[in-house]
Amino acid sequence: MLDFTFTEEQSMIRNMVRDFAQKEIAPGYKDRIKAESIPQELIKKMADIGLLGLNIPEKYGGQPKDAITVGLIIEDLARYAEDAALLVFYNYGQASFVILASDEVKEEWLPAMARGEKMVIIAATEAEAGSDLGSLRMTARKAGDYYILNGEKNRTSFAYQGHAAVVLAKTDLTSRRITPFLVPMDLPGITIAHIDDMGVESTSAGIISFEDVKIPEKYLLGDEEGKGFVETMRAFDINRVFLALMAMAKAEASLEETCAYTKQRVQFGKPLAKFEGISFKLAEAATNVELGRWLCYRTLWMKDNGVRHSKESAMVKWWCTRKAFNIIHDCLLIHGHYGYSKDLPFEQRLKDVIGGEIGDGTAEIMKLIIAREMLGREFLPY
Repeated sequence: MLDFTFTEEQSMIRNMVRDFAQKEIAPGYKDRIKAESIPQELIKKMADIGLLGLNIPEKYGGQPKDAITVGLIIEDLARYAEDAALLVFYNYGQASFVILASDEVKEEWLPAMARGEKMVIIAATEAEAGSDLGSLRMTARKAGDYYILNGEKNRTSFAYQGHAAVVLAKTDLTSRRITPFLVPMDLPGITIAHIDDMGVESTSAGIISFEDVKIPEKYLLGDEEGKGFVETMRAFDINRVFLALMAMAKAEASLEETCAYTKQRVQFGKPLAKFEGISFKLAEAATNVELGRWLCYRTLWMKDNGVRHSKESAMVKWWCTRKAFNIIHDCLLIHGHYGYSKDLPFEQRLKDVIGGEIGDGTAEIMKLIIAREMLGREFLPY
């Protein structure tokens, strides 16, 4: 039997998160954007209510939750501020890598991640390797009981706030195999250059350079070299759904605000809501939000039930982010010049959702994945 309801526990968690976001997250978003960082005090508050242990085992201080519950949490945070949702998003994703580490490294990092004391970021993208991770040029050369890292990682979120980074590198440049390492960010040889992104400015993005960075071999994530590609793709599958939900959350918030506005705004002697040119746009937007959200939650259900979901993740990633942009844009236009001002949140939402269109795979790559899953690998263009 199909059940389209959330559990009582999920509803309670959602209400708690929404209340927290309204009181603690939303009011300071503009200040965090100006500061280009998230205050440690806020990170600690998020950890205290369990938002930074959602993919960390209880033995390490986490409060693990199923994918649907995590989706609800991230969606509700994104209604109020993209940076808080991304903080949970990255914490969840990087925990899946740190869990692959030795017991010693897990004890060192996972409890601190759950308490909000340490932030682990991911350094994957390079100038010449975005969509094609197999072409990474970052190297990790074995030297006794250490690895020596050299290379540069482009567009890394929370570059200035991360205490360690999951770094994707190659131990053999002639191969497409990649290996993840956990790299403490205070090691000699690491430098960061600021990136002035148009959106989500409070995630302090940067380019991270590694020059002869020496790390103990215990920081290899996994049992052996060259086995990181599959784990990375698994992480991308779930990440894409969360990014889609974040986009839908911003679209839904914009739609609700615009519905209220059109009931009050009077032109030509009647409310805007009475004009079909306006109301039909809102009806179409509402339909797209519902379609997007429920395909997202179906995909998370597949994840929770061990069902392959790469195709569905790719579907929601490209479709939801594009539809969200269109919906927010329409809402801005319905508000007229007032919507174009910085007083309303549409500008920031548009900028933030564009980042979601790019991150973890462009629309073109998503459609390639969908076609691959439908037609078979033998029909790939490469």
